[in-house]
Amino acid sequence: MLFIASLIFIAISCDSESESEDSQYDATLNENNDHDVKASGKQTVVIFDVVNGVEAGTSTLHRNNSGITANYKATGLIAGHAYTMWWVIWNNPEECDIPGACSDGDFGNPDVQVELMYATGHVVGNNGKGNFGAHLNENDASETINPLFGLPSYGGLADAQKAEVHIVLRSHGPKIPGIVNEQIGSYLGGCPQVFPYGFPPFTEIPDEPGECGDIYASIHQP
Repeated sequence: MLFIASLIFIAISCDSESESEDSQYDATLNENNDHDVKASGKQTVVIFDVVNGVEAGTSTLHRNNSGITANYKATGLIAGHAYTMWWVIWNNPEECDIPGACSDGDFGNPDVQVELMYATGHVVGNNGKGNFGAHLNENDASETINPLFGLPSYGGLADAQKAEVHIVLRSHGPKIPGIVNEQIGSYLGGCPQVFPYGFPPFTEIPDEPGECGDIYASIHQP
């Protein structure tokens, strides 16, 4: 969700009233992803609840020569709350301060060409599980939110096989009648409209209307 000045936060939009029953963000996560499974373009890693420091599901990323597809199976979510999923695309991860372990400190480096993009969102059902699926084509920057944080757009995903991909889950708190579409379809939906647009990333779980924050993250290295 995004962060940024300190960390990030940060396609298919669900119906505003639909609920799906199944449906430190830094080098630490990279080190902890020790049960990665990667084969023929498919990689599964752990999702971390970075607020509480616990595992919270699995994230599977499929890569091909034209784009990426994610299947994000999160647990421990709050029933009736709105969530959005975000791509954090590090197009040139070799340019990060720690190559292969990109983090918030690299957002300001134009050589990295980081792109922050909306993936999907929905309201979570009674079992507290959220299944989020999204696809991103190369060179499609239509869902970028870089300008929101004073960053230029770098054209989206440049190379699906080369990019380091972080997937961030943002909570928009309890669904609010009349603005659910905004809550599940934008970074600021239901959030304070002034920077930092909610809690600092990965610091607190939103539980009241009008509270927002980035809470979960997974890291997919090329």
